[in-house]
Amino acid sequence: MTDPKTGSYEFVSGGKTIEKFPLIIASKFNIPFLLNDAGKGHRISGEIYSVDEQKLAALDELESHPTFYRREEHPIEMTNGDVLKVWIYLLPTWREELVQTASEPMPNYSSTGSHGRVYVSRYLRKEVLAEENLDLVDLIRGTQRN
Repeated sequence: MTDPKTGSYEFVSGGKTIEKFPLIIASKFNIPFLLNDAGKGHRISGEIYSVDEQKLAALDELESHPTFYRREEHPIEMTNGDVLKVWIYLLPTWREELVQTASEPMPNYSSTGSHGRVYVSRYLRKEVLAEENLDLVDLIRGTQRN
């Protein structure tokens, strides 16, 4: 987010989704996933940023939109009570085993949170996946990439 080579951003506000969603930590890599299963879980707290097109493209690449996560517009209640439609990244499909072995749904995520699960960086994940001849998309979603 802070790399100026990937565009610019500006903090707007803290906020919380209007709808509830399950936010879990799952997989052997302890990845946080926001599941596209509205009505379950919690209203998710986070930060709202205004980004330029270059930063949005960099975030889309980071989140593998649209092949892994899907970026969708949803209403968010800002800390001042105003409602704003913003982009959020949701996991559209997943294996049932992912949820069965996941953390309890959480209202927010921080890599240093009290959940007790150590996040495995994407660089280390790539090494492990290559060594074990695994595909992350198949492990999480149960689908092969197109």
